[in-house]
Amino acid sequence: MELTLFLKCYWEWLSSFKFDFGKINTLLDEEGHLQINVTDKLYKVTLYETPILAIVSEILNRVHVISMADMLKRLDMKIALSNEHSLVFSEFGTRRRFSYNVQDVVVKRLKENALYCVGTSNVHFAMKYDMKPIGTVAHEWIMFHAAQFGYRNANYKSYEDWVSVYDGNLGIALTDTYGSKAFFDTFTMKHAKLFDGVRHDSGDEYEYTQMVIEAYKAKGIDPKDKTIVFSNALTFPKYKEIADYCKGKIKCSAGIGTNLTCDTNTPSLNIVMKLMQCRINANSPWVNCIKVSDDTGKVMGDETEIQQCFHDLNIEK
Repeated sequence: MELTLFLKCYWEWLSSFKFDFGKINTLLDEEGHLQINVTDKLYKVTLYETPILAIVSEILNRVHVISMADMLKRLDMKIALSNEHSLVFSEFGTRRRFSYNVQDVVVKRLKENALYCVGTSNVHFAMKYDMKPIGTVAHEWIMFHAAQFGYRNANYKSYEDWVSVYDGNLGIALTDTYGSKAFFDTFTMKHAKLFDGVRHDSGDEYEYTQMVIEAYKAKGIDPKDKTIVFSNALTFPKYKEIADYCKGKIKCSAGIGTNLTCDTNTPSLNIVMKLMQCRINANSPWVNCIKVSDDTGKVMGDETEIQQCFHDLNIEK
């Protein structure tokens, strides 16, 4: 029996999908920042983000030189740390990689030597090296639901729709789109039991861990049966400290990106693509989309809409 997470009709559609360069608009704003906008149906437009950001990262990195020998030496030290301390992780480095070739070498090395690397978010390399393709919910899924159904209902509604499609599979919930407190305020017993765990993508890792543990305990669920996937600008030494803190309290894993595929002496790139506007159909008005996160002052989107979100969710400004 073949197990698949996706309907046959989706695979048939995906096999014929092609990127439409006419839907991509690039410009420099008044401050000289690169702006890239893509407009399309949500199920199509979501596929543009990763390759576009990978291209931007690779172009910017052309001015830098990387020693493959030095990079592999540092990579082997990370693998050794993971192997020694049983640090479970996935490779999440496509969007900010140094280059395709560097990521190729990194993933191959992980496959051959990393005992606790459970997969890669890059489906091409997953196929090439017979690894598990792995990932979680994207912020834009919750952002769309917030724009259509309101900030108070965004997390609950988005995960109800997620469950209706995946029926318990792909069970790591992303919590910080409008602050993790708002997520746990509507975290039902059904979702708490059904989802395998949650993903941390912003804010203090230790405060977040305690919040998650308390949320599960309040529902009579043993946190040691659940998992936190940490994914916010991790290095392996930092991840080891977090894993040590979680030990005996809750299971943990990590999605590590830039530190694997673009470990250079240059500052990490701050490049992201998120939903700006959406509408439910062609007859509906456009609605602005925003993201708040758990980092103080780290918000994206229209200022008026941000203030409305803060009001609705009682977020202190």
